[in-house]
This record gives sequence, structure tokens and C-alpha cells, in this order.
Amino acid sequence: MTFRRTPGKDDTLEAPESHRQTQAERRETAERAILEAAKLIVAEKGLEELSMNEVGEAAGYSRALPAHYFGSKSALIHALADHILAGYAERMRSGSTPSQGLEMLLDVIRFCIDDAIQNPENVRAYQTILINGLTRPELKPLVDRMIQQSIDDIAGLLIRAQELGEVRANADPYAEASIIIASMRGVMFQWLINPDHVSLLRVRDSLVTNVRTTLKA
Repeated sequence: MTFRRTPGKDDTLEAPESHRQTQAERRETAERAILEAAKLIVAEKGLEELSMNEVGEAAGYSRALPAHYFGSKSALIHALADHILAGYAERMRSGSTPSQGLEMLLDVIRFCIDDAIQNPENVRAYQTILINGLTRPELKPLVDRMIQQSIDDIAGLLIRAQELGEVRANADPYAEASIIIASMRGVMFQWLINPDHVSLLRVRDSLVTNVRTTLKA
């Protein structure tokens, strides 16, 4: 899957003073297309096969544009991780429910797994970046941040649920958050390897039931 369009004079890297805003909008559009193309390449081929030239061509722009915008492959991967997370947050906001406390946590678990089913390329690219943090030192700080952010987000929901008296007081929010995230990512990895052998919908329902039973005050 690639993004194609015909390059034209609007692809110049400089713009007159009177057109700066338009140029900024064009750059935002181009960056988004480059990141989407990078996401699909990573999801289909992995990080080793990701090249700046190929991303630019796949996005429908010049082969040199990704390097001009992002500088390096490592910087592009960092931007890609943020792009995936931003898209996830935007979809969650658009589908948000008025629940709070423990039910909000359970809704987040449901959403994460449902979103994986609907957007498997996001999960595959995200998991690929996570796995490469084990062997690529330049990605370790990024992966560490990705993991910590996920734990902090889930732990925050658990702390709020404790404040409302819906989660038992002796539960360790950060330990439980780590378990929940590991459960979701682990089963998503299995599903990506062989979707015929893993039913994410059944896992979702079982995980929600287990979390509610284990943590409910």
C-alpha cells in the first residue's frame, strides 16, 4: 500500500513571505503522508527495510523530502512513534464515553483491543518499534518513553478509580498497569503472528472480566 500523487511546483522547499501559512499547511500534509507511508513500510517489512528515499517515493513526494523534513532515519522513527500514538489518542477522544473510575479503565482496555482489530497496521508498526528497542541503542530512549507513557496512563486511571473507592486500596497502580499493558501487547503480538489462532474479541472480554474481578473494591 502506497500513497501516490503527482509532484508539482507546490513541492518546493521554500515559499515567498506572503505564502508562509500555505507552505506550512503543505508541509503538514506532506509530513503526515510521509509518516503514513513509513508506518505501512515498517508494518509490512520492518525497520531494516525502511529507507528515507523509499518513504518519500511511497508518499508521492520526492525521495529527498523525508531527509529534508526529518533529518535522519532515527528521527523519522521517533516521529513515527509519536504519529501512531497521536492517532490513537485522537480516535480514543472521538469515541470517548462518559464513564469514569474502574469503568473508564475497562473502556480503555476494550478500545485498545478493538482499535487493534480495526487498525492492525498501527499495532504491527508500533510493536516493531518496541521490539527493536532491545537491539538498537538509538531507539532505547524512545521505547523506554513509549513504555513508561503507557504505564503512567493506565496507572493514572487506576489511581482515580482508587480515589472513587472502586478499586481496592491495596492495589499497586503501577504494577497492575504493567500487567494490563503486558497482557494486551502480548496477546496482540500473538494475534499479529497468527490471527486465526487468537480471538482478540474473546481475549478482550476475558481481560475485562479478570481486571474487574481482580481490582474491584
